[in-house]
Amino acid sequence: MSHDAMAGILREAMIAERNGHQFYSAAAERSEDPGAKRAFAALAEEERTHYEALQQRYRELLEHGNTSWDPIPEAEHREEATASIFSPTFHNRLRGRHFEMSALAIGVLLEKESIAFYSKQAQEAAEPQIRAFFERLVTWETEHYNGLLRQQDALREEDWQANRFEPLL
Repeated sequence: MSHDAMAGILREAMIAERNGHQFYSAAAERSEDPGAKRAFAALAEEERTHYEALQQRYRELLEHGNTSWDPIPEAEHREEATASIFSPTFHNRLRGRHFEMSALAIGVLLEKESIAFYSKQAQEAAEPQIRAFFERLVTWETEHYNGLLRQQDALREEDWQANRFEPLL
């Protein structure tokens, strides 16, 4: 892959990670549920870590014409980011909690898009180190996706009942 093509891929990935960080940070600030605040903050921190890892490779690529493609270190906040997002009291206050449910839905979509992007980069990478780098990102984003999806699935029916929402069948 050409130097310019790889630089473009890294720029696109950094934008996506920065957007994810900003979204999860805003969700953490806006959420009134303590469990959701912690989980969204942990996701924001992981997205920041992804951004910094991509930025490091981008800088190396620009300054030296190549990069080491060392794997990204394991996430420090993985348990918080994929644990149960909402506190037990959230279930008692579910009526009207549209923001948190919307944030979950948006988070699921963001993670799904990231998985697709990083999977494509891993598949197209000719060098094993680059493939491994993007595969690690796929793993992280898949963990985020699965954690958010579990929460969304667990709360969906409860949310619909609490908010008297009946989708057309």
